Amino acid sequence: MRRIPVDTARVAFVGTGKTAARAKYAELADGSRRRVPDAQDTNDEGVPMWTVDVLVDDDEADRAEVVSVKVASYDEPRTEKWQPVAFRNLVAFGYVAQGSNRVAYSFTADAIEGPVSGRKGAQNHGEQNAA
Repeated sequence: MRRIPVDTARVAFVGTGKTAARAKYAELADGSRRRVPDAQDTNDEGVPMWTVDVLVDDDEADRAEVVSVKVASYDEPRTEKWQPVAFRNLVAFGYVAQGSNRVAYSFTADAIEGPVSGRKGAQNHGEQNAA
């Protein structure tokens, strides 16, 4: 499937302060997948993958929406609760969700830009940490 760049100048994200290590899955002999206990997924370069939950700040929407964005970083990325979050090179990947047969989207970014909780000043999480 094609990865679609997201114009972050047209959509705003708000931090929830929630981040989790992305689970690693192994493919079994029968083709099914099973979660590997106590293992974190990595990208092609071996950098740990994280899932960062953010609110989509869309004035035209009737309801709030939380999306998870995958980011590779050696350090756990953190966002300040209720503060704007900027992603570098955010892309969406459309797919059909199993069971519901509905279109769903997965989001991935190279890094989080700007201030992050627990750190002084501006810090980028992801790309510079993965080098």
